[in-house]
Amino acid sequence: MSDSTRPPHQLYPQVHLDRARGYFELEMFQEVEIELRAVIDQSPWSKQKRAMLTFLHQERKEWDLMRGFAKSLRLEFPDEEGWWVSEAYATRRAETLDEARKVLLEGLTIHYESAIIRYNLACYACLLGSPGECVDFLKEAVHRDVKYKTLALEDDDLELVREALIKLGWEKRAV
Repeated sequence: MSDSTRPPHQLYPQVHLDRARGYFELEMFQEVEIELRAVIDQSPWSKQKRAMLTFLHQERKEWDLMRGFAKSLRLEFPDEEGWWVSEAYATRRAETLDEARKVLLEGLTIHYESAIIRYNLACYACLLGSPGECVDFLKEAVHRDVKYKTLALEDDDLELVREALIKLGWEKRAV
């Protein structure tokens, strides 16, 4: 490979991952890719590399690529709810809300107590024109983690149910 596709020296994989994270924070995405190419595709490095690629493609709005990495991580690590949410996030943008919803509904069977999965299902229900289902998922999410009450009042996806939430007493309080 040419000098522009890999770092000039092969270092310990963690060094390349740390450098990639630094470049990511600086929004130097081409350098992130270069550093990640030097990371071997073996455990434990492969998971960290694919996670970083998931975030990179999200930042670049490359939804199909993000979806592929998130799905591979979800299939390999189904007990980590974040990969379900990441795959659904990308699926919503690369395909349809219905397909994204299916990912999260399957994830809910494994992560029954997950507030974030329920919150995202509420957003999808709202966008799909099911305000009752939306409010039910929101109530369940808030029951598990109260932070979703504040998020729900600010989330554009939940515009359709905002008044209903305020009637439930979810209005914003002055700090």
